[in-house]
Amino acid sequence: MKIRFIVAMVGAVLLGYFLGKLFFQGKEYETPTFYEPENVYFLQQGVYSSYDSMAENVEHLEQYLYREEEGKYYVYFGITSKEENAEKVKNTYEQEGTTVYIKAMPLSNEDFLSNLIQYDILLSSSDTKSEIDSVLKAILASYREFVVDQQ
Repeated sequence: MKIRFIVAMVGAVLLGYFLGKLFFQGKEYETPTFYEPENVYFLQQGVYSSYDSMAENVEHLEQYLYREEEGKYYVYFGITSKEENAEKVKNTYEQEGTTVYIKAMPLSNEDFLSNLIQYDILLSSSDTKSEIDSVLKAILASYREFVVDQQ
């Protein structure tokens, strides 16, 4: 009984091997060694010359990121991979008196980009400012987890 089982298993493995060779013969699969950065749209609230000035002017934002470049502090409150969503958020915030700048920047973190695609679906279907704020808050938390904390 054991010999029949072993013979059947060996036969199945050999059959699988030969069928695999037959079906996949000559096929080449390209595996990317690195990913090209994709442009994402950062929603910028402003640029400040000092940290104190920045801190004073972002008190109304529930959540934001900032980046220092050449002594200036750039404040971002949202990120999206779709230009339509960036325009939608910009229009929503500008109706309440907040100036918003859209900056396209390259980003190559695949984990964050795959999350961002899912968040963009939510952002597309959001209608109120509170819904938009909730999605943007989740996006920034994801950005911190996958990009900022990994640096």
